[in-house]
Amino acid sequence: MGLDDVIGLTFCVIAGIAIGAAGYLNFGDAWRRALNSRDWARTTARITRAWNVNLGGGPGTTRYNVNYTFTAPETGGSYYGHSEGAAPDMKTGDDVEVMYDPKGPFNNELPLNSFERWFYPIAFGSLTVVGAVFVIGSLAVAAVMVADQIR
Repeated sequence: MGLDDVIGLTFCVIAGIAIGAAGYLNFGDAWRRALNSRDWARTTARITRAWNVNLGGGPGTTRYNVNYTFTAPETGGSYYGHSEGAAPDMKTGDDVEVMYDPKGPFNNELPLNSFERWFYPIAFGSLTVVGAVFVIGSLAVAAVMVADQIR
C-alpha cells in the first residue's frame, strides 16, 4: 500500500463524512417540515415586505425573501414570519397561505408544495446513506489492502 493509496482512501473517507454530514444535518429539518406541512393549521398572511437577493450573478442564483404577518384564530394574536424560499411572483401587500403550530404560532412558515414535501427528506436521507457507504467502503478497501500487505 503506497502513499497514493493512503491519500486516496483518506480523501474518500473525508468526502464520505462530508456528504453524510450534509445529509444528516439537513434530514431532520426536512422531515419536520414535511410532517408539519400536513398537520399544522393554515391561515392567510399579508406580505409586509418582498425582496430578492442575487447570490452569484448567474441564472438561478436569485433568492426571493418575504416577511409576513398573520393572526392566529386560536390566540387572536398577531404573528410575524420570514421566508427565504418564497416564489418570485410574491409582492408586498399580497395575501399568502401560511402554516403555523396552533400551540405556538410563532413557529410558522410558508407551506411546502407536494414535490418539496417528499423530495427533501428523500434527498437528504439518500445523502446520509451515500456518505455512510462511502466511509464504510473506503475503510473496507483499506482493510483489504492492509491485509494484502501482511501476507
